[in-house]
Amino acid sequence: MDQNKLEEVTTNVNAYLKTNIEIIKLELVEQASNIGSRLIANFLVLIVALLLVLFISLSAGFYLSNYFGNNYLGFMAVAGFYFIIGLVLLFGKKYLIEKPMREKIISKAFSDN
Repeated sequence: MDQNKLEEVTTNVNAYLKTNIEIIKLELVEQASNIGSRLIANFLVLIVALLLVLFISLSAGFYLSNYFGNNYLGFMAVAGFYFIIGLVLLFGKKYLIEKPMREKIISKAFSDN
């Protein structure tokens, strides 16, 4: 009688472990697919945003060149604008980029969705 109970408990424990392993695998696949789909979507949005910035920058450069009456001054003004943005990001990257991104990653990691 004890042998049968022991075999039954062993069988149930094995089934329980296999089920838990399958659940963990499915959860990992779900998380990987969510991460992958978000990466692809964000990459596509990034490409469109970069193209938008490129064409707006070119338009602003040509407009300012026409406004100043000098070809290089308009594009230098646009370059100066990006230089200032670059300096702000360089000196403020810890508070403007790193900290918000770290907080977003942590909140995403511990969220249920």
